Amino acid sequence: MIPGFFITATGTGAGKTFLARGLVRALVSRGARVAAIKPLETGCIDGLALDAIALARAARRPELATAAGLYRARLAAAPYAATLAGEAPVPSTRALVRAISDACAGASHAVVEGAGGLLVPLDHARTTADLIRALRLPAVVVAPDVLGVLSHVLTLEQAARALDVPVAAVILSRHPTADVSRTSNAQILRERLDVPVLTLDPCADDDDALAAAVTTSGLLDLIP
Repeated sequence: MIPGFFITATGTGAGKTFLARGLVRALVSRGARVAAIKPLETGCIDGLALDAIALARAARRPELATAAGLYRARLAAAPYAATLAGEAPVPSTRALVRAISDACAGASHAVVEGAGGLLVPLDHARTTADLIRALRLPAVVVAPDVLGVLSHVLTLEQAARALDVPVAAVILSRHPTADVSRTSNAQILRERLDVPVLTLDPCADDDDALAAAVTTSGLLDLIP
């Protein structure tokens, strides 16, 4: 696989798409040709995968949002839950890897965004972790910098280690409204983890603004 990251999180709504958009646009601004892909997306409105569209737009490659072989479902739930509700099953891991690899053709970097968190069920047996491992991309874990994040991140890190999923970094996504835990969350995680713990500051919902925030976070320095 070409250099890049798989963006996952401690859960839904942690800020994966914001981080991914910023990372993609920052790489594009440096002259990279980026494959920005959301291989699994649920909650598609009128058949539109809105996160995938936003990610592809950040790469200035709108065709990536509708690349062949990617999974889309209407139900806003885990992919396996969508299947249980009558929607199509998630393709095999081999088929997903092939689709992602095809979409990456000619690119210098890949940014792949997962659906939900690390252990979101894809079917009765597979989770997002299986796809990350098959792609051989290091994971970047996004977590909101709020009370409770310590247990969430430490639990995920232990699960990732047990499942042989490499974690490149943890990104604490900061929001305008903060609680007192923000003063120490990053320090405590840095003391307990062997990976960089970075922070993503609040910014406008704009690809260029997100790119500036990602650049300031130091994440770009970790790309091989």
